[in-house]
Amino acid sequence: MLKRWMAKFAVCSAFCFLFSACVKKNYSSDTPLADTYSSTLFIGSQAQRFYALDPVTGVEKWEYNLKKDIQATSIVIGDFLFVPALDTLYKFDVNTGKKLYAFDASQYTNFISSPVSDGKSLFIACTAGTDTRLLKINPSNNAIVWNVLLSSSSAISASLAIYNNVIYAVLNNGSLQGYNAGNGTPVWGAPLVPPTVPSNLTPDPIISSPCVSYPYIYVGSPNDSLYAYRISDGTLAWTFGATNPILSSPIVYGGNVIFGSNDNWVYCVDSIAKTARWKFKTADRVISSAVAYGQIVFIGGYDSYFYALHILNGDLKWRYKTGALIYSTPLSVNGDVYVAGYDKYLYKFDTSGTLKWKYNVNGLVETSPVLQDFTAKKSYYPSISGMYPY
Repeated sequence: MLKRWMAKFAVCSAFCFLFSACVKKNYSSDTPLADTYSSTLFIGSQAQRFYALDPVTGVEKWEYNLKKDIQATSIVIGDFLFVPALDTLYKFDVNTGKKLYAFDASQYTNFISSPVSDGKSLFIACTAGTDTRLLKINPSNNAIVWNVLLSSSSAISASLAIYNNVIYAVLNNGSLQGYNAGNGTPVWGAPLVPPTVPSNLTPDPIISSPCVSYPYIYVGSPNDSLYAYRISDGTLAWTFGATNPILSSPIVYGGNVIFGSNDNWVYCVDSIAKTARWKFKTADRVISSAVAYGQIVFIGGYDSYFYALHILNGDLKWRYKTGALIYSTPLSVNGDVYVAGYDKYLYKFDTSGTLKWKYNVNGLVETSPVLQDFTAKKSYYPSISGMYPY
């Protein structure tokens, strides 16, 4: 009996020795590993949902149900993503998608115009009561730095533009206004009003966003004209006539002003000669705005095609048939092109026209995609936004 007990004791002692020998005396830190983030593509749809996608694969990272219509383009400032919805302005963590803040919808609403930033502040137009106002917001603490009246009689649909510390706004009634980004004071003594349509007609609202390219500010108009205003004092320098309303936002690329029109044409106008270098005929209206990369101009049409045109002569390089009209403006980033339409899909192409992927955003798309390059800490915007480089 004693021998059996001693044998069990010896086995137990040996097991305890081996166990203690395997236990580490120095433990690693319990500090969690650092979060890793990558570049993200943002897009909103008329299904009232906002999406964050991997731009390489098209795989969804996160989505958020705003329960509000989304018509304006979002903007990234530092670590914050601002998403204008019809009834309020939302603030998210740009990396995680966590909602951080929503502005008081009882005080400010109708965030339809796309905002701009100088890298430090957010500038956005909205409605406050019966007034249309321009706000400067501190993105860190959400404080409104200043608040100026744009109009008591006209709303704003076109995006804002920023150039040399001046914020430019085009109201639906046609007035073009410039404000100092620092203190909100008017740059010009009086707003500028383009010629109106005949008095027996109701003019369409101006949704063509201003394009600033020294020495001019370009704006498309429902009365069939492109206007070029002098940046120095806001006086009208010259006009170019189409044959139908110009709701597309112009871009300037290589001295050329490029835009679409409701007369089904895409125009390329020489900014010095003030005449058309070329024009390209589609099968329906062109309200989408163009973007350019290299020698190619990309633009969508109401005929459901996405077009790639040669910048020098307007020749068709390729086109892609989507499932419905294209209202949204495409985004071009380093040889990749993203475009969404009324067929509820967001597409990615390369410059040769090869479809890389498409993603169902479950709703019609009027707003445009934005890409945040996490590595370079840089954001890329479509030409509908005043943050577009051309």
